[in-house]
Amino acid sequence: MSGVDKELLFQYILDNIDIGISIINKDGKFIYYNKAMSEIEELTEEEVIGQHVLDVYSGIDGETSTLVRCLNTKKPIHNKMERYLNKNGKELYSTITDIPIIEDNEVIGVIEFCKNMGELGKVCRSFEKWYNSIEYPMEDLILDKEINSHTFNDFITKNVQLRDMLNKLEKMSAYNYNVLIYGETGTGKEIIAQSIHNGSKRWKKPFIAQNCAAIPENLLESIFFGTEKGSFTGALCRSGLFEEANGGTLLLDELNSLPMYLQAKLLRVLQEGYIRRLGSSVEKRVDVRVIATVNEKPEDLIKRNRLREDLFYRLGPIYVNIPPLRERKEDIEYLSKYFLRRESKKLNISTPGISKEVIDFLMKHSWKGNVRELKNVIKYMVLHGVNNEIIKIEHIPCYLRDQMPEELKLSENEKELTYNEKVIQFEKDLIKNTLIKTNGNISEASRILKIKRQTLQYKIKKWEIQ
Repeated sequence: MSGVDKELLFQYILDNIDIGISIINKDGKFIYYNKAMSEIEELTEEEVIGQHVLDVYSGIDGETSTLVRCLNTKKPIHNKMERYLNKNGKELYSTITDIPIIEDNEVIGVIEFCKNMGELGKVCRSFEKWYNSIEYPMEDLILDKEINSHTFNDFITKNVQLRDMLNKLEKMSAYNYNVLIYGETGTGKEIIAQSIHNGSKRWKKPFIAQNCAAIPENLLESIFFGTEKGSFTGALCRSGLFEEANGGTLLLDELNSLPMYLQAKLLRVLQEGYIRRLGSSVEKRVDVRVIATVNEKPEDLIKRNRLREDLFYRLGPIYVNIPPLRERKEDIEYLSKYFLRRESKKLNISTPGISKEVIDFLMKHSWKGNVRELKNVIKYMVLHGVNNEIIKIEHIPCYLRDQMPEELKLSENEKELTYNEKVIQFEKDLIKNTLIKTNGNISEASRILKIKRQTLQYKIKKWEIQ
């Protein structure tokens, strides 16, 4: 055996073992796929190698893919039973183990071991569903999904610095420090706040979120600290936000909208751990972790007397700065395709591609609304591009198209149309955009366009405008 090529021998073992083995690199693309994995998933090596994980399997995304999760979190996943679809739509049941490949504290890939469960997987899955339906009523499952459900895996990003910050933050979540999060509107501050709560020992306790800008100033103190009956006309005995969040976490969104006198009272609660209801002389002990968010730079807010400096330091043992989407260009195309897959799945349609013109425009847009704006733009494009294989320029929302150079506003097909065809296309777009503005109200649209309702209905039917 001494003369045998060790690399060849190792390859022979991997090709003949009955456990599926695949490897992805740091970009999420397959670089190895053995014969057993090929037989389990009924895919050839040629179909898989060089492809991204999310392009190989149907019905999964960055949240549900164990490979992507392992790549992002640097944490192994052991013996997890998975149900998923291969590229051809076949339902598969397998036991998965994913191990991150780490070099110099950086994940350079993930190796996956897969054991086919076959029919036994279906039986186990059916039992699991039945058992869970007994243990947890459906109403509770829905409530849990909508409230306090976010973890760090839900913050999707390819930005290396942001990913490193999230990994550190996940570890710091266990420590009982207050947190200040700075980020522009739509960057995902509440996702991070919920993730911190769910990563701490307080995760079984309340998570109370309050937008400070949404509270009328005359009700601020009563909502924060509660009231005793008779403290003012019509006042009842009620607990405030701190009492409701006792033992858990209180998220104060847009903290800088609070007046300075209330920031001083908030500072006192954070320092001493006591609150006093309006109209009461009794102080109550509260154990609350406060996570506050601001949508402007804290140093600018302090200079303009919109944030107390001492409150900033009290909240700042853990300080999080989320960069805006325009500063992490690598996330724009990545998130666009992620949201595209997710929205297509919700609508039960095939995931369309995106034309180069659309990608180029998305990359150049300023994204003042950040990830939230991008998500809504993708939703719009999916809805208005239903039954199209490719999302094109004409599927972009009107307010964005108005910002484009004239030559970009034309679709790929429009650039080759005759004069009469361009006139018809213009009229179709005019009707479609007016119907969007009126939420499909034909009578209102005909009034705006100054044409008869019957004429508008005829044109809608003739040109199959949805």
